[in-house]
Amino acid sequence: MKNFNKTDKELEQMTEEELFEYLDAKAKYLSKHTSPLSAYKTKRFAAISSAISNQPFDYDSVKKIAKENEMKGYEKFINDKNKKS
Repeated sequence: MKNFNKTDKELEQMTEEELFEYLDAKAKYLSKHTSPLSAYKTKRFAAISSAISNQPFDYDSVKKIAKENEMKGYEKFINDKNKKS
């Protein structure tokens, strides 16, 4: 595992190419350890976002995204459980 806890000073001393390589590696590492939002959190964040941006809240599309996230979460849980077995 690579050290992704660099200080601001260390980041400032990196060249642009080194910085982008570091950020790409960190993004790839973090993407392996993510999980979809729960249906509740998806709806909550969408409602807050629409309120802050003063946009209409489209409940039907948010409900669809929440359902997709829920299914992805179940799949990830099952896959993780099967890997441990």
